Amino acid sequence: MTTPEREMDKLELTFTRERETKRAVVFNEQLGDQAYSERAVAVGYVYIQKEALQLIGNPDKVKITVEPA
Repeated sequence: MTTPEREMDKLELTFTRERETKRAVVFNEQLGDQAYSERAVAVGYVYIQKEALQLIGNPDKVKITVEPA
């Protein structure tokens, strides 16, 4: 596994709509500067409920920030 050259306080990852299920939309992570696994992505796929996406305009791309709680 590849590790980042320096420690970061957060990861900002971009996902693109790939397909839909009955109640959710499946987003696939786009390759970028902050992809740190052997497969060059940090997360992979994300399922987001359609109802939640409607609250933000039902976008084709989303950005997810991962940081310590």
